[in-house]
Amino acid sequence: MVDMIACLDTRVKQQISKAIQRKMGADWQFKDSYAYAPNGRIWIGWKVANIQVTILDGSDKMIHCLVKDKNSCFTSYITFVYGLHTVQHIISLWRSLRNMQSNGPCLIIGDFNSVLHVEDRVNGIPVHQTEMTDFQSCLDDIGVGQITKRGCRFSWSNKRDAKIRIYSHKDWAFGNDDWFNEYNGVESIYMLPGCSDHTPIMINTDVDKIKVKRPFRLLSTVMQLQEYKEVVQATWSQQIQGHTVYSIWRKLKLVELQTRGLQQEHSSVDQKLIQLRDTLKEVHGKLNEDYFNNLLIEEERKTLSLIEKWEDI
Repeated sequence: MVDMIACLDTRVKQQISKAIQRKMGADWQFKDSYAYAPNGRIWIGWKVANIQVTILDGSDKMIHCLVKDKNSCFTSYITFVYGLHTVQHIISLWRSLRNMQSNGPCLIIGDFNSVLHVEDRVNGIPVHQTEMTDFQSCLDDIGVGQITKRGCRFSWSNKRDAKIRIYSHKDWAFGNDDWFNEYNGVESIYMLPGCSDHTPIMINTDVDKIKVKRPFRLLSTVMQLQEYKEVVQATWSQQIQGHTVYSIWRKLKLVELQTRGLQQEHSSVDQKLIQLRDTLKEVHGKLNEDYFNNLLIEEERKTLSLIEKWEDI
């Protein structure tokens, strides 16, 4: 069941827009951008019974809103974007995204009309570095990364004959740090295009949130271990696709996963000391009956060393 939709580049005259929107049914409410663009470019609609939407900002390039699901704990800022092909409009879009305010999870989704990588276009005009630089810099500045993607590789096609057919990836879904912390299990599903030249993007927020009993807190003693330092060095040398913030976030998660055993070991110091003191008591009991047993003397030495180590920790 779909509770919220966004339509981009609608090209519908304002005088007939309401009639089209009413066909969705009385339980749907709409917001559009006719106040900023003659053809409305962006429509968003939602089922009032299930979704609460607060419009925070709007322009010919985006609609920025706060979305709350009345039937779950999902709450997020969502910015629906439509970028025109002109250089002036694209530069203005980057400026608007940089000025956007979102204190909490934020999803930025839509048709950016821009590619991020050389391989994001097949045929047509070759991708030039200048075409990507401003987009990449904007994403780095606002601290967002591409959320997990499934489905179609490219998001747009001109649907021409094979010799002149062009495929491009210019529709994107990005999340900020708070989004990944809260909704890291949410995926962007690039569906089949159907009649459109763009692939619809579906975001399914009906997922089970992974809950942990205790948050991960890195202990300073773990950071001093040579094993930990080797894991960090090996992880940081990896090449992870994506933008700077996403790459750093992913590497930190990999370090956490690979060192969780060390963390757990250092988190149970009290229990470990109790066990070591019990072991020492048992060794001393045996030594009391066999004063010069080399094996018992060596075990005593190792146990005392471990007690000293874990007391320091």
